[in-house]
Amino acid sequence: MRYITEDEVAENLSMSDVIRDLKEALTYLNHGKARYYPRQRLEADGGIFNTMPAAVDPWHIAGLKTYYASKRGGRFVVTVFDTSGDKPLCIIEANKLGQLRTGALPAIVSRMLIRENDPVFTLIGSGYQAETQLEGILNQFRPAEIRVFSRNMKHAESFASKMQDRHAVKIKVAKTPGEALGNATLISSITDTVEPVIRGEILGERYHLNLCGANLLNRREADSRAVSQSEIVIVESLNQARLESAEISEFEDTGDLSKMIEMKDIFDGRDYSGKYGRSVFKTMGIGLEDLAAAHALMKNLGIS
Repeated sequence: MRYITEDEVAENLSMSDVIRDLKEALTYLNHGKARYYPRQRLEADGGIFNTMPAAVDPWHIAGLKTYYASKRGGRFVVTVFDTSGDKPLCIIEANKLGQLRTGALPAIVSRMLIRENDPVFTLIGSGYQAETQLEGILNQFRPAEIRVFSRNMKHAESFASKMQDRHAVKIKVAKTPGEALGNATLISSITDTVEPVIRGEILGERYHLNLCGANLLNRREADSRAVSQSEIVIVESLNQARLESAEISEFEDTGDLSKMIEMKDIFDGRDYSGKYGRSVFKTMGIGLEDLAAAHALMKNLGIS
């Protein structure tokens, strides 16, 4: 069994690798050839121990992402087993791996729903996870304009400068949510905010919205109008969304439930690009996504 460090992940795993294997895993999920359980949380010594298991039959692997989170922060690992040989294959330090898959997933869903290649893209948030949110979108699109908004203007300015140099793109730092969101057609939010930054009345007539942070019921990134006025609301797991998302929990109580589907349902081979004028994807993370990223890494390292 191999132990893989954060440095090895950074050196041997790209956004394109993760996007490729995530698409494949989600197609298997749609076809009933992959499975997962929603995140389980266990209180332990003042923090929370989290487990997120999954399996992919055609890859002959099963595993889980697991981490302990407290006020001091969290460290993540993914453990992978060979189901054809009944043996452990590797343990992967998974902070970087998780960052990549968190950025890859909304980019994949956005590409499936948005027809144009040059949307006006707004990113809400400017922390560690925001870096790969931008990277994922740039892997799938060539935005006509890129905006970033953060509750901390200095953080947003630093982020914009860093990402402009890294990706050779121009990024506008928005001073207000209205300036950030007005007429944006593709929006990704990755924050832990309690009060929503994204409000339905300042969104345009057409948008796709990725809500990628705030996976506790006391936090929310978008208000009820932003979700309810959308034509489709996509979640990874309905059961997990009910437990972890304020936006989805509220929508389930007051909204049109015929609009809400699980993510696997759009991986059925049909073309959804341009079908919906307003759409929302709420992602909280499932172990299948981490297992797919681990599979991509293992291929690159020759582990089987």
